[in-house]
Amino acid sequence: MATRIVGSTNERRRDRRRDIVMESTLDGQPIYIVDIGLSGFGAEGARMETKDLSWPMEGQRSELRFTDYKGRETLILVQITNVFVAEERFGGKFYELPGDAFDVIQDLVMLRDLRRAAAE
Repeated sequence: MATRIVGSTNERRRDRRRDIVMESTLDGQPIYIVDIGLSGFGAEGARMETKDLSWPMEGQRSELRFTDYKGRETLILVQITNVFVAEERFGGKFYELPGDAFDVIQDLVMLRDLRRAAAE
């Protein structure tokens, strides 16, 4: 099987991510999801709580809640994998992904319903 490398990045991501801006909460704190894939997400909203303590913290397990464009409320357990306070960004992986949450994320990544609406 042949592989062609078109470009290279310094990311360790193994899944495709879809750029998206979606209001959500992490442990009840408002954030914006800026990209999402089947195994994780990137978000804006990181900040310094005190001189030596950032929010969220790397390794932290949290509850991510959001409502998608179809009105489906989704709760996913996540683990924070990286935090960049200077850029107010952080990322995480899905720790536990129930079947209904998988379906919602798959729709967001594949833009299924948006394509169907455009075709009608």
